[in-house]
Amino acid sequence: MSDFETKTLRGKARKAAEIILNAAGPVSGGGCKAFYSQKEWRDRGEEYGRKAVLIVVHDGGDLAPFFSWSYGQEEKQAAMRAALGKEKMWAEACTGWYTAIYERTR
Repeated sequence: MSDFETKTLRGKARKAAEIILNAAGPVSGGGCKAFYSQKEWRDRGEEYGRKAVLIVVHDGGDLAPFFSWSYGQEEKQAAMRAALGKEKMWAEACTGWYTAIYERTR
């Protein structure tokens, strides 16, 4: 299974993952599963991001520069914000290793 597998995702979670992969361009690895649905995240017992459409685990992987400020890649982060924003979604950094994707309600 690829780190960036989306087959198990449904609805808005899958759409968010596809937006992220399209915005990121070619990705080769993340070292771990990158995408978690709301249910999968809750089942893990995680405390934060439980109401997110999608959780992106980017712990040092190819998606990290698009979400983690530690990488200093403002252009990549701006491009990801713009791509998600077009679909009325936004990203919230939860820790240095994962980010929650939410749908705008207004």
